[in-house]
Amino acid sequence: MPVKTRGLIVSLIAIAVALLGWQLWRSRAPIAAAPTAVGQSDAAAQEPPAAPAKPADTPSKIEPIRSNYRNPQLAELKNRADAGDSRASCQLGMELLRCTDVSPAEQVLASAEENSRPDLPPEQRAYMTKLEDRARQMINECRNAPADSWKQGNHYLRQAALAGEPEAMYRYARGDSVLVDYTHLNSPEFDRWRAEAGNMLQLSFEAGYLPSVFDLMVGYSDNSSPLTGLIANDPTKARAMRLLISRLAGKPADRPESRYASLEPAATALASQWQRDYFPTVKPPLQKMPRLMPAGFASLYADENNEPACTQ
Repeated sequence: MPVKTRGLIVSLIAIAVALLGWQLWRSRAPIAAAPTAVGQSDAAAQEPPAAPAKPADTPSKIEPIRSNYRNPQLAELKNRADAGDSRASCQLGMELLRCTDVSPAEQVLASAEENSRPDLPPEQRAYMTKLEDRARQMINECRNAPADSWKQGNHYLRQAALAGEPEAMYRYARGDSVLVDYTHLNSPEFDRWRAEAGNMLQLSFEAGYLPSVFDLMVGYSDNSSPLTGLIANDPTKARAMRLLISRLAGKPADRPESRYASLEPAATALASQWQRDYFPTVKPPLQKMPRLMPAGFASLYADENNEPACTQ
């Protein structure tokens, strides 16, 4: 099967799983008084951004998880994370979540015989060989992961997010833990994520973390995913995010829809304010707007120059 066709099938499967998870999530009763992202209404726009919500039963200090780590590298990260190193906590969380589901790597290896056919073009065979090597490495590295990798991964990623680590705030808000495979929709961790994700994404944006711009732009535009469903639609802010992306990329923005033309002055002013307040050190034009893959997919499909999670 050609690489493009295989990629299309993988994408369609991912979309189907996401839509199924979204429908399951929408069918649940909404939790009471979930905090909203800043600017979800005209009244809220006048108020400063709220701090990420913390459930009443959450201890004031997150306690370290008691577990023996067989992987020395993870054990070292755990020691640093438990000592208050937020970057190490983010790294540890993503390493553990990477090993929560190794089925994509197993599927790659299951297709190894088919992908070694002599009639395949050399470049396609070389790509699949590289993919198989990455899959073997991922499976080997995850053999010594704790049995409760998901629970611990969520714990340490959230710990880093609450400590203000910009990438951790973004990854946690995006759902890299609770939405990793849509099997945790009935967990307390999922309900807690729903209460915190909107504000956490806003705080990541205000920390100048570029990938959050895309998610907030979509969040203000529609309710097509669990995260965007937590952010009230706001056409002015959605347009401002699009203008901000164009400014940072050094490219002219597309023309607004005629029905939103009257919002252009406010959106332009807001984009200028955001660029000045949150991205003053970013010098346009950016050669590439950064986007992050979930850790498991990054291990298989990210480019060679992709930095490991939470190390930048």
